[in-house]
Amino acid sequence: MHKPWSLSDSYWSSLSGEHKALYALVRPQPKATYEVDVQLSHVERFLRGQAKDMMSMGGVLELEPDFQRGHVWTDEQRVKFVESLLRGCAPRSILFNCPGWNSEQASGDIAPHTFQCIDGLQRLTAIRKFIGGEFRVFGDLSAGQLKGSPFDPSHYTLKVSVYEFANRVDLLQFYLDLNSGGTVHGAQELERVRQLRELANSSVHGD
Repeated sequence: MHKPWSLSDSYWSSLSGEHKALYALVRPQPKATYEVDVQLSHVERFLRGQAKDMMSMGGVLELEPDFQRGHVWTDEQRVKFVESLLRGCAPRSILFNCPGWNSEQASGDIAPHTFQCIDGLQRLTAIRKFIGGEFRVFGDLSAGQLKGSPFDPSHYTLKVSVYEFANRVDLLQFYLDLNSGGTVHGAQELERVRQLRELANSSVHGD
């Protein structure tokens, strides 16, 4: 039975077969290794910094890994999201994966210091476009026009969380668990990621 990456070997070996089976059934989500609030106006600086740091360690920043859907939000959806964010009622989490981010991890099939976006790509893209002046909100208000006002974008943050999945099959299962409970992702999209997960699992076990 596959040990969850976030559990120590000693703890896992102490569990009964029944309790290990419960872990496989429930699949409790691991905690992020690192979390930070990033001001909306500093998002580009944050991404540039990560790209530079990853490159210096032989890694890469990958905003659109193959399991992501790509930039699929419409302009209207981006506007609505930013408006909701400024009202204080929009989700603001962005999840990344980066093996070796904060600790020595067991070797896996994801290269160390591969900084991949797991979830929140559409939110991230909307913020980058808004701060970059590509669209306006509330009729005709740009990010620049809001600067210095009570709704200055620098007053708002995105919560960035970094995980350290070393194996692709674990990362894809995490992605599926995150996105299977709602209607944002279509059945075809989730099935595509399930197929990627099965391919990764076959590679690990040599099937």
